[in-house]
Amino acid sequence: MLPVLRLCLLTLAALLFTSSAAHAAKGLSVAVPAEGQVAVAVGSGVKSLKATSAPAGVTVAGGVRKGRFAVAVIRPRGVAAAGKVKLTVRGKAKGVKTFAAALSSGRVRAGCADLGKLLGKRLKGKADVKALGGVLAAKLCGKLAPAGADGVLAKLGLGVLPPQPGSFPSPPARPSAPPPVARPQRPVPTATATATPRPPVGRRACDNKIDDDGDGQVDWEDPGCEHAGDMSEDSEIPAPPECVATSGIGMSPDDPTELTVGINPGCGEFWDVEVHVAPGVYACSANNGYTCEVYAPIASAHLYDGQRDAVDISLELVGPVDCSKKATIGISRLDGRVYELQMFVRNCKTLPMPPRKCMNGKDDDGDGLIDSHLAPGATDPDPGCDSPTDRYETGEVPAPETCEIQLGLLGGDKRTPGMRAVGCGVLKGAWFRPPGTPTDCGYWFMDEVLGCDVNAGSISAAFGLTNMSFTMATHITADHDCRPVTVALIPDVGATMYRRQAFC
Repeated sequence: MLPVLRLCLLTLAALLFTSSAAHAAKGLSVAVPAEGQVAVAVGSGVKSLKATSAPAGVTVAGGVRKGRFAVAVIRPRGVAAAGKVKLTVRGKAKGVKTFAAALSSGRVRAGCADLGKLLGKRLKGKADVKALGGVLAAKLCGKLAPAGADGVLAKLGLGVLPPQPGSFPSPPARPSAPPPVARPQRPVPTATATATPRPPVGRRACDNKIDDDGDGQVDWEDPGCEHAGDMSEDSEIPAPPECVATSGIGMSPDDPTELTVGINPGCGEFWDVEVHVAPGVYACSANNGYTCEVYAPIASAHLYDGQRDAVDISLELVGPVDCSKKATIGISRLDGRVYELQMFVRNCKTLPMPPRKCMNGKDDDGDGLIDSHLAPGATDPDPGCDSPTDRYETGEVPAPETCEIQLGLLGGDKRTPGMRAVGCGVLKGAWFRPPGTPTDCGYWFMDEVLGCDVNAGSISAAFGLTNMSFTMATHITADHDCRPVTVALIPDVGATMYRRQAFC
């Protein structure tokens, strides 16, 4: 256990909360917070309080119980207010602590049992703050927010502005269909292919699990299907000879799960390329401005505006490629034509599965980070790896701006670096690559220090679900340097969040 872990990070302590001097017996003031925020002041020594003045549009809540008081100043979005809220008190306010942005950060050390009730009493203004008290108390006391907290904040005009209607696409009707993309409508093709009779309404050919046009492809696997509601599978036509001659799909020389697709100018201009190859695509990427997404088991590389005449697509499959089956490539043009190529994978051969990319000692995704933090010998691990057995190093996401990650030294000791995470949502674990070689580690939420794990060059901890702020720290074998370090946060749901920055 670290002997100094009970000390606060000196470089961070000033950020946790600020204290004001004891106020005069009959006067107390709290500054109006930023738009969409709540400022909270807590303290003791007061028998009663009353809000005497507040800017228009601002609501004041609070109360006194057993000598302790709490005041909240609420400024909804759209309210142009500044200055201070003034209160008169009976008694002498002591130990006043002010949290200028209580919805984002801060920690109350005492009085949590009554905090919600006190902050749920309106003193001045018009907003209904009864439910808000419980939300504020949870955030300031490091507890999980009550059910419906987001709705409470939205109703009061607090927090981050919610997305406007229409900013998100509607979900697909069925999991087998891709989500809507700004795809042009395909006109009736003038191809030489013989059209088959369309099935009656209620039996959509692209959503009936039947190979309606007899080409060996079913529903969305067929390039002739635009979406699950398409009534026919036969919109595609064979690619012209010059397209077949210049384009194709091939296997990596040493990895049976990695393929490359090249579509070249012989195919003319196109806006979308769909690739179906057995046993299915796990991940993909594309160049030349195309965005590649996986609609299992298919990869789709598309432009959101216009069309071009070339693209290279990299595929990672869910398993070794099946050399006995042809791959199908559909090339969509803005004039409605859909070219289809069917071919065996070039250079295809049976190979054993390569080592897992999260423990093979290579930077597989080109971000400068290598393997899982739990892999033996990992000195600068990749947050895209969940474990050493993870097949790919991709999948991590940058921590959002609302997640505050602080770096510093405990007690100013150059051999005791640490990190602190504030306002990062509900987490179940974290790891930290410090600026040196760790020898031990500990983490804590409030006062109790818990031991964690040292794995090669990183420290890590797993804990029960919590949205409390926490700190991790370690002793290192020499004075810290200013190298880039990695902090990875493991949420309850979703991809690992990370922050990569220089320690100094």
